Amino acid sequence: MTTVSVRLPAAARPLTLDDVAELAERDPDHRYELQEGNLLIMPPPDAEHAEMSVRISAWLFANGYQGRVLATPGVRVGNSGRSPDVVVLVAPSSVRTVWIEPADVLLAIEIVSPGSMELDRHTKPREYAAAKIPNFWRVEREGAATVHFFGLGTGADGSPTYVPRGTALLDDLLTGPVPNLIPAG
Repeated sequence: MTTVSVRLPAAARPLTLDDVAELAERDPDHRYELQEGNLLIMPPPDAEHAEMSVRISAWLFANGYQGRVLATPGVRVGNSGRSPDVVVLVAPSSVRTVWIEPADVLLAIEIVSPGSMELDRHTKPREYAAAKIPNFWRVEREGAATVHFFGLGTGADGSPTYVPRGTALLDDLLTGPVPNLIPAG
């Protein structure tokens, strides 16, 4: 059992990204996300999830995104902070920061886990779209692993939303080139 001693603010105010960064610094064995001031403690990924993340990261790295691929970084989305499974940055960065700005993210990837299906399929994509991250991929693990590609678009109400751009089996995707990640326009 791990015990971490961190001084968090009294319940009088919601947690901030700085609070979560301090907690993560003192307890690197867990992943933390912040959703509307509420702390989410994410369990470590299972072996299949971790292996998929490594395979996707290695493929992106080997196909022109050296220095731009990060695993489970903190990304600032509004007043919340998320840790996508993999991100591709717009440009290489040497800045040491816990929370990456969404404008610096070209692609966010979530690998759906049994314990976070609602977050991975609905909540996180909605937040990433609102933060204007141009590309989102969701990896479904049921049966043959399938990657669903989404690009940033505009919903009927004028708000940013993701538009489906296709699917591919993960094993097939990883044998070819990286699809174009540069936003149209």
